[in-house]
Amino acid sequence: MKTALVMGLQASGISAKGLLEKKGYEVRIYDDKLSITDNWVEAGEKIYDNLDLVVVSPSIPYNHPVVCEAESRGIKVISELELGQSYLTGIKIAVTGTNGKTTVVDMLEKMLKIMSKKVRTMGNIGYPVSQVVLDGDQPDYAVIECSSFQLERTYTLRPQYAILLNVSPDHMDRYDCYDDYVNAKKRIFFGQNATDYAILNGDLRTIREIGKTLPCTVKWVSSKEHKGDIYVKDNYFYLDGQPLISVRESRARGEHNRFNMMVVMNVAKALGATKEQLISFVRDYRVLPHRVEYVGTVNGVNYFNDSKGTNVGACLAAIDTVGGNVGLIMGGSDKKEDYCEFFDTILDKVRYVAVTGANANKIYGSAMKVGFTDIEIVNSLNDAVDLLKGKENVDTVLFSPASASFDRYSGYAERGEYFKNRVYALNA
Repeated sequence: MKTALVMGLQASGISAKGLLEKKGYEVRIYDDKLSITDNWVEAGEKIYDNLDLVVVSPSIPYNHPVVCEAESRGIKVISELELGQSYLTGIKIAVTGTNGKTTVVDMLEKMLKIMSKKVRTMGNIGYPVSQVVLDGDQPDYAVIECSSFQLERTYTLRPQYAILLNVSPDHMDRYDCYDDYVNAKKRIFFGQNATDYAILNGDLRTIREIGKTLPCTVKWVSSKEHKGDIYVKDNYFYLDGQPLISVRESRARGEHNRFNMMVVMNVAKALGATKEQLISFVRDYRVLPHRVEYVGTVNGVNYFNDSKGTNVGACLAAIDTVGGNVGLIMGGSDKKEDYCEFFDTILDKVRYVAVTGANANKIYGSAMKVGFTDIEIVNSLNDAVDLLKGKENVDTVLFSPASASFDRYSGYAERGEYFKNRVYALNA
């Protein structure tokens, strides 16, 4: 019997353990944070005895001592994504990027259902790929959200459609340099060949350079040029050079969501979507919560929840999406981003910034360094809302932290719900 070690026992690790056992492996488990009877954290050298395979969850860094030691001994180390996808039988559509992954995965699911396709979403969206296999109901289309953490140590992943939405500095607390982060993202194309497709953002130089190196067929999507089968021109979505439907008929606000829709529609067109199905998608799609989500208007001030905006790029997109004079709430747990250029960029639209959280002093210092003085540190999210609701020159309050949530919350969703409940209380 072969033996595997599963590292990390949250959702991905639990699913990987179940799948390996189903495939006949004896499974050992390792988790730095757990104290359980069969945890191999105290096993020392014995952890590697007769070990054939190591499967790592996304939370396990690439330079973890157990991983490094296993590799030095010639033991194969793969990600949970690599394990699960190897047992999928349907068409794989894989999505990665610094921002917008979950939204595009959700859009693809809705689009494919409009086309009457059997589809499942999985991966970073919250449902492990291994669990989909364990469930036993294989979809015809597997739409996989791939974080850089999950793409590390993938070797046989071969999506028929691989999507790279954007790339900008993120997770610098995990990677030694930006190039390491970009290289992790590029692994989404690693197994593709000439019969497969890459759907790429043609507006970004880094991605244009990546496109030159790929062996597959490249489809470009652009917000600035009229590329691809579907693009936006004069506030209309165009299909094959002809107007399809007005952008104004979509509930998804902002240029970033127009771009996301173009990506999805170009994939759908390649899969045989009709004009009527594409129009239905544009009209009916609703954006997921915590992504520039309109919360309400109180005393003439509009409130938006963008708790999912965990990095500078996402925050800038949110600022561009909302209207009015913006009061911005920022801060959380730090990801080693540089905020100086950010404050140089937002001068025209953001009237005041309330910052709170573990990295509040860093953000405040970056603002002062570039001469942005309309900023104040407050103790809590409640205090931030109270501060901005009283600012005369603010008619839009945007909560887009440009930081992770783990200093005070279990995740972005809990943080976003807390913000929304605080806004609802203003009307009480």
